[in-house]
Amino acid sequence: MDLTNQIELELYFADHFDTVLFPVLADIYLEKKDFKRARKVCEIGLKHHRNDSSGLFLLAKINNIEGNYKESEKLLEKVLTYSNGHLAAAEMLCEIQTVLGRASNRILKSWKHVLLLNSEHETAKNFISKVESLDNKKETSISNKKSTKTNKISIEVEPRKEKSVIKIAEDEISKPLKVSSRLATFTLVSVLKNQGLFDQALEVLDALEQKGESLESISLEREIIQTLLKNLQKD
Repeated sequence: MDLTNQIELELYFADHFDTVLFPVLADIYLEKKDFKRARKVCEIGLKHHRNDSSGLFLLAKINNIEGNYKESEKLLEKVLTYSNGHLAAAEMLCEIQTVLGRASNRILKSWKHVLLLNSEHETAKNFISKVESLDNKKETSISNKKSTKTNKISIEVEPRKEKSVIKIAEDEISKPLKVSSRLATFTLVSVLKNQGLFDQALEVLDALEQKGESLESISLEREIIQTLLKNLQKD
């Protein structure tokens, strides 16, 4: 039988729903953008071969094209369960998890798997480097924050004025910070970001740029904050 001949495959499939060749016919339909027939063939074939990685991957592609991202994600995870070395499925999973806004540590795990399959994969290397760099900065920020708290404890504050000082801080926190470049730090950016004060954090980044700090670090923080803002608007 000619596996490139659609008619021959259709005739054979009509008499043999249990054939392992069903992904070949489904792929022909998919190439011709006949998604309805491609889906039907995959669904019939997977009833007989439920763990067939080729059939699962094709069905995941169809769902992805049609915008059924959550279903596509489930199918791709299943593909990788039965065929751990399926690079195309691993790549698509990363893309769909990004679209779905999955947690960065979850997406990071997926990209690491891609890199394991292809050590020269540029997108995987860039993503992993970016996230791990961010994690290192968070650890440094936490360390600096603890150090800042320790320094604050050593400052003498008159008890009767403490209440008014806290009240002023609470009233002013939502207003523009107008931070000078001299006082701007990445630690302050991290604190503001963690409190959800994204506009103020962006102001501090502007001050850091004027101060001549690393443009790469500033750009990275801006990208993160813009992403957080977009996710907030979606919610």
